[in-house]
Amino acid sequence: MRGIFKTFLVLFILVLFLGIPGITVTGYAESGLEPINPEWAGVDTLAALARLPDGEIPIGKTLVMVSSLVGGDLTGVPVDPAAVEKEFNLLAERVQPALRDRSDPRKVISALNRFLFVEEGFTYDCVAGNPDNYLLDRVLARKHGNCLGLSALYLLLAERFSLPLHGVYVPAHCFVRFEDADVRINIETGEKGADRKDDRYIRDFALTEERPYLRSLGKKEMLGVYLKSLGAAFSRKGREDRALRLYREAAVFYPGLPDIYFNAGVSFQKRGMLDEAIDQYRRALELDPDLAVARDNMGVALAKQGRLPEALAEARKAAALRPGNPATRANLAATLCANGMLEDGIREYRRVLEIDPDNARALAGLTKAYYARGEFHEAIVYCDRAMSCGWTPDPALLGTLEKYRDPLPASQP
Repeated sequence: MRGIFKTFLVLFILVLFLGIPGITVTGYAESGLEPINPEWAGVDTLAALARLPDGEIPIGKTLVMVSSLVGGDLTGVPVDPAAVEKEFNLLAERVQPALRDRSDPRKVISALNRFLFVEEGFTYDCVAGNPDNYLLDRVLARKHGNCLGLSALYLLLAERFSLPLHGVYVPAHCFVRFEDADVRINIETGEKGADRKDDRYIRDFALTEERPYLRSLGKKEMLGVYLKSLGAAFSRKGREDRALRLYREAAVFYPGLPDIYFNAGVSFQKRGMLDEAIDQYRRALELDPDLAVARDNMGVALAKQGRLPEALAEARKAAALRPGNPATRANLAATLCANGMLEDGIREYRRVLEIDPDNARALAGLTKAYYARGEFHEAIVYCDRAMSCGWTPDPALLGTLEKYRDPLPASQP
């Protein structure tokens, strides 16, 4: 009874810490259990949930509850967690005959993959920004999911059938791994459960031994990944306060995940809170010094504060980490120009155009750089190209440059 009580207590706590008022959680409070222990009253409920041993976290019920309640807040469409769990139970009943013999891990994985992707027709959708791809009610109803949504489905089935599956996270991607004492098999949910070796992820995501990725995660850590992704969904809607709260909650479950602090930095930066943004980017970089996007964004934030030498140092590091990224190189070019290093800035903008010939930002940057140097003939050439790519120049700048436009052949005497 104590174990069952803890499970239901966790779910009660979860509703509290997510802070969604007025929700009746049908299906989880109808079993005549003992009343909630009064000693929990007034305790930091999020911390209480996170203090539970990893093995006592009911990952399935917790993911269903988080997805339903937070997802309902995100989309504006109420979701009944009991209905989601009922749908999942039906799915589990259908797969159960295929999992009677669990003696061979590869056969178990093959049975799961065949059931989900062939018999049930689930498909991978790579659009990470669409919450329909990882909110579990939508994943079950549409039979579409991104890496997170499909991985969550595997983990729910794993808990139901006592399979040693774990979530695995690499930057902006996750998958599932079958791992026990003797067997370790990756299950790439974006490729119908294909077995992809660690070397593939190391190459594709530029991982090194020092970076904190590619290990099998505990239940709490996977909850942190899920909460982080929900926070990003609120941020995309401009709801930064809600996003930041979810990032704080995610950090309690998975304090070692750099993406949480990077995402929080983005939310603070969008609100113009540059000191707080820089602090969060620094926390992300303490965990993963090679997180290029954090260095890139921190350089931008430092530049906006007028801390140009520091901004340039971060911009150089970011460009070294991802030299083929046009946005990162354009940030470096802009920072060089802001530091008065116009020649170097022009060179960097040209490198951007080698990668992306129609990059409006680089074309506009070259316009401004040549204008600053008084080279107006060159400036108007790049200005015209930038405008053809959608850039709108300052009217005063354009008015000055118009005088230096080469006449069209038809207008010459």
